[in-house]
Amino acid sequence: MKPRPSKNQNKAPLAIALISASFLSAFLLATFSNTKHDYWVATNDLPAGHQISTEDLHLGHMNLDASASHYLSKNEDPLGQVVVRNLKAGQIVDQESVSTSTSTQASSAVPLSIRSVDLASGIEVGQAVDIYWVLDSDSGKPAEDPILILGGVLVVSADVKSKNFGTDAAITVAVEETQVLRLLSATTQGRLVVIRSHV
Repeated sequence: MKPRPSKNQNKAPLAIALISASFLSAFLLATFSNTKHDYWVATNDLPAGHQISTEDLHLGHMNLDASASHYLSKNEDPLGQVVVRNLKAGQIVDQESVSTSTSTQASSAVPLSIRSVDLASGIEVGQAVDIYWVLDSDSGKPAEDPILILGGVLVVSADVKSKNFGTDAAITVAVEETQVLRLLSATTQGRLVVIRSHV
């Protein structure tokens, strides 16, 4: 008569299977939770309006988990895009800090002196503004309608403290090279009015 297998012998294969499964699940969890990818990082401080070139960015290997979709990965090419919000050196480039709207055009920083009453309040660096040309009518001459000179241009710098004292404010805007002469020509006569594109 064969001896009956003990209860401990019956449980041994089950215990081994459970231990193996726990080790395997721990390994898989550690592997997937530590998955890292390459993302673009600013090498230098990049101001709004700057067009990105090869020396401006480098790749960083990191794990961003659920927020990964908000940043530019290695698979996305940022070269030629324009910075719309200031980036600090070492900062990961997020999707909303760059724009492809003027990526095919080189941009120039054009300084402008704007009368305090002709500059919309709340203008900040990185915002998009529209610039209108206005010609004040002289006595006896018909008034001319304002003309939109440029729309959606980025503010690179804004010194608007003097606006509070009723004097001219100084701003610098990023303008496509082909539009610089058009903008400067508008400053020779009449005045420029700067409004915020989105409020």
